[in-house]
Amino acid sequence: MSSDQFNHLDYYDQMQAVLRGTYLADRLTEHHYLRLYNLEGMYIEACFDSRSHLITRFRAFETTLFVLPYLEELQLTF
Repeated sequence: MSSDQFNHLDYYDQMQAVLRGTYLADRLTEHHYLRLYNLEGMYIEACFDSRSHLITRFRAFETTLFVLPYLEELQLTF
């Protein structure tokens, strides 16, 4: 499945696909809590509303450009 195909799925099918993915990272924004998953070579971002804690949307992409905000949150220890 490509990211375009994922983005055209309905909410239920997107949720089922994310459950098969691998959790990678999370981050906070002013109004949302975001979780990043990897599935079949693409990245999927699940966006949670910070008040209701419900998933408001999914976004799939294949470019690593959108992964950069998650890397800023990583803290490596040696």
